[in-house]
Amino acid sequence: MRQASAFTSQRVAELDQIVLSKWTPEVFNRFQCVWLSFVLDMPAPEIATALGLNVSTVRRIRTEFLRDGSKAIVGKGNRGGRRNQHMSFEEEAEFLRDHPELFTRSGAGDVKSLKDAFEARIGKAVHKTTIYRLLERHGKQRMVSTAHKLGSGPAASAHRKRSTGGIPGGHVRKRKGRKAR
Repeated sequence: MRQASAFTSQRVAELDQIVLSKWTPEVFNRFQCVWLSFVLDMPAPEIATALGLNVSTVRRIRTEFLRDGSKAIVGKGNRGGRRNQHMSFEEEAEFLRDHPELFTRSGAGDVKSLKDAFEARIGKAVHKTTIYRLLERHGKQRMVSTAHKLGSGPAASAHRKRSTGGIPGGHVRKRKGRKAR
């Protein structure tokens, strides 16, 4: 019976290239984690030691594989990005296109009306900052309205003029002994 020949360093290098061309090292590491767990029935601490991972990372990868299948191995990459989203970016863009009446000519959006429409679309309540972030992601402005705080009558208008000196966003400091200009 013939003995199996040993791998040459050239063959080992070729195998390394095949592995690298097929998967990135991170994806291959995730694959090994799942494979060692399910095929060889290794416990998480042993897998973590063998692959140089944290035990919690091994458990998280196994759980993601059970939940998401092969997408947990190939499609993850790093942990950044939007994982908890109500709509995809394209669905958000479509939502904004479907509600042009909620934007002024300058592109500013009425947040309260957008929030109501968004909640109706997804079927649950969201915080107003969800709408602010949605508008920011799509390059829209939010409509800033301070009139609701003071009201919209002549007294509110007079109060704004008095407190800001008639300058939008400004404030006039009164000096003692001198008339305000």
